[in-house]
Amino acid sequence: MILSLLRFLRGWVRFTVSGSYPERFINITLRNRIRLWDTRRCGETLTACMYMRDYLRVRRYARGSGVRLKVCERHGLPTLLRRYSDRVGLVIGAAAFVITVFVMSLFIWSIDVTGLKTVSESEMRSMLAENGVYVGAFKPFIDYQSVSRAIMLADSRVGWMAINAEGSYASAEIKEESPAPEVEDTDIPCNVKVKRDGRILRIDAEEGMTTVKEGSGVVEGQVVVSGVMEDQLGGVRLVHAKARVIAETAYHASFEIPSEIDVTVPTGETKRRLTADLFGLKIPLTVGGVSTADVLTDEVEEVPAPLDVRLPAGLLTRTVYALEIREQSLDDNSAKEILLTGARLYEVFALNQVTVTDRAYHFSGSDGGYALDVDYTCVEDVACQEEIGVDGEEEAVEKNQEK
Repeated sequence: MILSLLRFLRGWVRFTVSGSYPERFINITLRNRIRLWDTRRCGETLTACMYMRDYLRVRRYARGSGVRLKVCERHGLPTLLRRYSDRVGLVIGAAAFVITVFVMSLFIWSIDVTGLKTVSESEMRSMLAENGVYVGAFKPFIDYQSVSRAIMLADSRVGWMAINAEGSYASAEIKEESPAPEVEDTDIPCNVKVKRDGRILRIDAEEGMTTVKEGSGVVEGQVVVSGVMEDQLGGVRLVHAKARVIAETAYHASFEIPSEIDVTVPTGETKRRLTADLFGLKIPLTVGGVSTADVLTDEVEEVPAPLDVRLPAGLLTRTVYALEIREQSLDDNSAKEILLTGARLYEVFALNQVTVTDRAYHFSGSDGGYALDVDYTCVEDVACQEEIGVDGEEEAVEKNQEK
């Protein structure tokens, strides 16, 4: 491989030797330490290969040996340069291409982030950029291990991180830290109370003495599992009461809306804006906008990714829709639909920790507006622990003294 490369750089020729004494010519070249290779006999002639510069030297030896030399083939870099000497632009372009590819390989043009669960990709890319890993960063100046350690120290959610770079492509693999489970201190005596009014459906007591029966009603703050209990010998002791108290509870929510509301509707005027993203540089391709201040923007980014590798170039298409505010009068059906949407949103966000088993809707309307009252019937765990204070300890001591 190295010998072939050397021959290509120096240039070589394949030639024929014809005459009465070709062997004498071979001996003269060897005596003058001129390299020959691939020597073959073809009838009355010989063929051989020689460096181009040596071939220019041996022609005078050929005349003294009584032989004639004739070049059959020319190979190597000097031949290529001579062949394309009249095409200087092609040579310069090829050299510029090689230099450009080499220089661009020293920069990061694509970053891929994997393994995220609770940390958003935008957050991670921001942290990478703060530590010097971003599209367009100069690779020789980046210490990937230091960047990984800095991000793990800055964000406790990141338990392990590795950054690998191959060519102009960098990948960040993250494993998030699992939160440590909360360890409950079972040595502290406590009672189990209810945190909301309701009707008891089931009590699953692991520790403590149950003070109410299933099916009975309870009020907020009432003790349902006591941490003051008697042992088998008749003594009273304090324990860490623990239980799940499943109860049927009630929630009430009210929603109101005026009879006339302002709605935002599109005017039909749109504007399409194109922006080219080239190596992190945003280049607007179109200008102008819509005539209104209220707009709705829809963005679509097209990034070529051959073999799942994002290239440092793309096209961002931003479509802007002009909007205007109009006053709209509501009828019973449209008002009810809006109010029901608000009730469903309330159920999703405010009642996401309970199970809704029934809903009772009460819709009312007047000239001034509309109202919706909703009564929710839910099932939830209403148990909450409360540490036994001085009063509870005194109660346990008094019971022991009575016995």
